[in-house]
Amino acid sequence: MGMFEVTVKLANLAAPGRTEEVSLLVDTGATLSWIPRATLEKLGVQAFSRLPFTLADGHRLERDTTAVLMTIDGRKGAVQVAFGEAGEEAVLGATSLEGLGFLVDPVAQKLVPRDLRQLRAAHSHFARNLTGGRKQRGAWAPGTILGVPAYLRAGPAEVFL
Repeated sequence: MGMFEVTVKLANLAAPGRTEEVSLLVDTGATLSWIPRATLEKLGVQAFSRLPFTLADGHRLERDTTAVLMTIDGRKGAVQVAFGEAGEEAVLGATSLEGLGFLVDPVAQKLVPRDLRQLRAAHSHFARNLTGGRKQRGAWAPGTILGVPAYLRAGPAEVFL
């Protein structure tokens, strides 16, 4: 299984006509997408936060973050991204993949569209469990693990195999 890149279109949320296309390495281990600072500056976006990150090798660092409009294969949405610095890989992270509704097929080296998931109204089984809903024999109701229904237990970096 190899690593692969996808081309994404980025836009300034305040000025959607300002766009840039960029090739990003798909990285389901990265929380946020990392976009080169130069690309984000061309879009005219401003950092709204500075957050800590832990790298795969254990090193910690901080990066500015912002939000952009991201489009992949016709799916468009506002996503939080980190400002990548010189020498850092531009990556498409798990929250962007999840938010736009994509699974990763590492064998075919492609993104696979999927439906987004959503809880039902506040009266759902899940909401009752989180707010102290009924228990059976000292455990959460059947079909749940710690109150989370089976259909919601898939992680944000769900991989299609």
